[in-house]
Amino acid sequence: MRRHQLLPFIAIVTIFFTSCLGPKKVNKWADAKYGDNLKTTPKTKSDYLTITSPFTTRDSQASTDSKETKNVLPLLFYWQFDYVNTCELNPKIPVNTLITTIPAYANSKGLKQKLNGQKVELSIDAVPSQYEIYDRGHLIWLILYAYGWDVITFRPDKKDLVVSYKITKDDAEVKKGVITIPNADKVLKLKIFQAIRKANDKYLDQYDENIKTLGKKVVDQLLTEL
Repeated sequence: MRRHQLLPFIAIVTIFFTSCLGPKKVNKWADAKYGDNLKTTPKTKSDYLTITSPFTTRDSQASTDSKETKNVLPLLFYWQFDYVNTCELNPKIPVNTLITTIPAYANSKGLKQKLNGQKVELSIDAVPSQYEIYDRGHLIWLILYAYGWDVITFRPDKKDLVVSYKITKDDAEVKKGVITIPNADKVLKLKIFQAIRKANDKYLDQYDENIKTLGKKVVDQLLTEL
């Protein structure tokens, strides 16, 4: 195959790989999963605990996804492509989860009794809200044929959950501090014959449960600092 004939073929193969999963599709999946979650902000019905966050916006878009190509390796008989979809979830999604989880868990752990008439104000200052869909594409040339496969992993945000607190008594500040809980979300690998969307939904289910766990750890840490 001559050079001028080879270049269009390379372009076709490249387009094939890069068009498999794009930002529009990933954003659509997030909207389908979290659309209802963004319509309202849950209220904390508590006489001793309030939760605020600078991330409680009115933005109704569930995610903002971007895609880039990294580490292209075009050898003679083997090609490798790394494609990364970086999905930034609307931070209101995890904040809403925390606003629901923390009061319920605090009540079960007796936080009100531990405060003994004091009140606590929590501010969610940082929260994990990003993940990557990392797609490593492989292509092996066999004379006139090519064999390709992808290895896809879902990688969590490295950002920690950071919550500042203030304890008050009769509107006077008694104590304040900052609680930092490391993000414990795990990498999820796409299984053989598993649909990418199902794997994405499974990862987000795992993400939601992780946010709940982080919220419970905030309460546990707060109890030790009182």
